[in-house]
Amino acid sequence: MQLVQLISIAIYSLIAIWYVVPSLRKMGRAEALTAVLWVHVFRYMVLYIFTAQREGYAISDPAALELVIGDLGGATISLAAIVSLRLRIRLGVAFSWLLVLETIGDLLAAIYYRRTEPPRSDAIGPWWFVYAFFGPLILVSTVLLVWQLIARRSERLTNRQEAALDPAHLTTPA
Repeated sequence: MQLVQLISIAIYSLIAIWYVVPSLRKMGRAEALTAVLWVHVFRYMVLYIFTAQREGYAISDPAALELVIGDLGGATISLAAIVSLRLRIRLGVAFSWLLVLETIGDLLAAIYYRRTEPPRSDAIGPWWFVYAFFGPLILVSTVLLVWQLIARRSERLTNRQEAALDPAHLTTPA
């Protein structure tokens, strides 16, 4: 399982470097952040953990509940960030940073549970796809989100077309 996750991280990283990064550079700040945030909205798929438990995936109730709370929290925060950014409300940037912190906390909690109660079996059924492909996608998209938040911290929340039409944007400081 860990080998598959590492391969997925490597492949997602190549996709990000070759395709996503050049596309994000062409977008305005709000659109670029929104594009990366959309991946996190689908973290609600964690609800499948309860079905996976019934199907034989050995995970304790507290560990499953932590996964669900963490990922549903991340999904909610990302959706709030997207709505705020679409409305050009600066709170969207704060929600984006909150998502980064929540995702790091969620990852640390998952590592803690993994160390204190190692699973007695590998993920099975559809849950295997979540671990093998979606988890690594969340990790890589979080790195992209941090990059966008830092690299574009001084940009306004306009899209490229709005910025091109804005007279204030056309004046350059001497």
